[in-house]
Amino acid sequence: MMSTKIDLQDLKRKPILHIAEMLGMQLVKTGSGVYAMKDPEQPRDPSSLIIFEGTNTWKRFSGKEQGGVSGGSTIDLCMHVRECDFKEAVNYMKNL
Repeated sequence: MMSTKIDLQDLKRKPILHIAEMLGMQLVKTGSGVYAMKDPEQPRDPSSLIIFEGTNTWKRFSGKEQGGVSGGSTIDLCMHVRECDFKEAVNYMKNL
């Protein structure tokens, strides 16, 4: 049985806006290369989850954790949005 090795750095280099789109996030541009997730409870307002296109990272400024994280890489974003662990996030992302 062959094991497929996953390059975690490759997953972290995937464009974060693409990952957000694949996760079903609706974003609002708030600045140059800066996007906020729309607040599902108040659709006219952005939430505290901000994506930084230039650094390919994100941060939830409210401190709300889902999946054990509130900022970081594309893998962390997947864990946060899908409320899953690292292994499940990696398995999801390898197919994107």
